[in-house]
Amino acid sequence: MSLRIRPGRNLIRVAVALMAASPVAFLVAGAPVWAIGGVFAMAVVLIAALDYRAIRAAFGTNAVDRTIPAAVGRDLPFTVTIRVSGGGPSPILAELRDVVPPVAVPAFVVHAFRLESGGHLATTVFRIPVRGLFAFGPIWLRLTGPFRMLEAQRSFECPGELKVLPEGFAAGEGLRHDERAELLRLDKLSRIRQTGVGTEFETLSEFRPGDDPRRIDWKTSARFRRPVVRRFQVERHRDVMIVIDCGRLMGSDAGRGTKLDCAVDSALMLARTALDGGDRCGLATFDNQVLGYQPPASGPRALRSLVDGAYNIQSRWAESDFGRMFATLQQRQSKRSLVVILSDIADIETSTRFRASLARLSRRHVVLLAALRTPMLRRIVEEPMETMLDASRKAVAFRVLREREEALASMAWGGVQVLDVEPSRLTVPLINRFVELRRGNLL
Repeated sequence: MSLRIRPGRNLIRVAVALMAASPVAFLVAGAPVWAIGGVFAMAVVLIAALDYRAIRAAFGTNAVDRTIPAAVGRDLPFTVTIRVSGGGPSPILAELRDVVPPVAVPAFVVHAFRLESGGHLATTVFRIPVRGLFAFGPIWLRLTGPFRMLEAQRSFECPGELKVLPEGFAAGEGLRHDERAELLRLDKLSRIRQTGVGTEFETLSEFRPGDDPRRIDWKTSARFRRPVVRRFQVERHRDVMIVIDCGRLMGSDAGRGTKLDCAVDSALMLARTALDGGDRCGLATFDNQVLGYQPPASGPRALRSLVDGAYNIQSRWAESDFGRMFATLQQRQSKRSLVVILSDIADIETSTRFRASLARLSRRHVVLLAALRTPMLRRIVEEPMETMLDASRKAVAFRVLREREEALASMAWGGVQVLDVEPSRLTVPLINRFVELRRGNLL
């Protein structure tokens, strides 16, 4: 891009001084006054030309590049480094402005410095409180001439993209201390062999007090002349399908981001636990249509694929329709699986359709519904009542909560595993329930 030249501070001051002195030139007529004015104007033009020459020389050797991390955690600090190389033979005043995503904090940063021949390094710490893929724009560099008569600026194309992942998955420091400790315990739990209640043969071992005599292997015991029992473990390589609702109810605030933010964070933690335990894990998203579907897979590549498929999903504020998602699951997931649905229910009509689909789905699969509460309703119920408007709001909140509890109770009675939890506290109860289902061999 070509240079954009504009007057500097000193040139503006000279112009103001000339405008102020112009009435004197008309009052005091004479050749000396005009001669002095002409010499002064020529001197100003010469100094401005020297500034222009210095600015052109500095821009001729400049190069600008930006260094950003490939991925960071949501609302966690990260550092962006901008390097300006080159410069003129003498130091020159400079300002640097980076075009960052509008949701970045801070959204506007200007670095003022003196550009020397060795270049300059500028660092800024940002935070982005929203998940997704964000692009950084061009970098603007403004130089001021040595005499401050002229300024010039130009942009340098330095495109860059940054993935903002859920903070609970990207960095453990983003979690509260007690939640982090609980997740570490669950992570260790998923790595050990789960024995005792499964039906998949694991090993033979010597009989110990408390072992079930029905599991004694009599042929092996006769060969070793001491009791030997068969030990079993919970079946591995089961399918876990995580379904995330992206409808309008999931876009409401939950204290730590939206409900959808909490759901994505917990879904990835659950996927990690399932994959570490030897299961296969898949991911599906929907609102009024199916937005994405990743069939169950295993291994480290599966986890990376799930992260890439989940970190950028956003609520489109459409009404959720589980019918299409149900049809997709029935068609593409024929093997009996654990289907974990992260969603919520509101009005009676929607919950009735949702309930019917879940009841049919539970005939083939084990269905776990994690119903995310709406914190605003709880706050309305607990607030003191002072006006008629407060009373009306409280009555509506009570009715919505009562209908929601009735719908969840009906789903539980119909064979659906129900987890009613605050969105910001979803991760640990969800993984605990998953471990219980695996240990109970319900899959």
